[in-house]
Amino acid sequence: MDIVSAITKVLAVGLLLGAGLPALFAVGMRLEAIGHGDLGKPANPTFRVLGYAIFALTAVVILFGILWVTRQTLDYYLDLRVFPDFAYK
Repeated sequence: MDIVSAITKVLAVGLLLGAGLPALFAVGMRLEAIGHGDLGKPANPTFRVLGYAIFALTAVVILFGILWVTRQTLDYYLDLRVFPDFAYK
């Protein structure tokens, strides 16, 4: 039963990050285009700022993922612990 649980967790994270982040980025692109008035609508700076905020969120999630994958290497070579102690088993 542990194998099914592990596979389910990997599948959920894969779907979330593999399809969710590009979809979130696409929403940010759409909002930024609406904010500039590129889609035949008048320019709205609120949508532009919201689009940039979504871009920033996407960048933070990507950076968090890179740090998570490299956490053991950063700890071993640089003695740098970015996450709490329970992440280093």
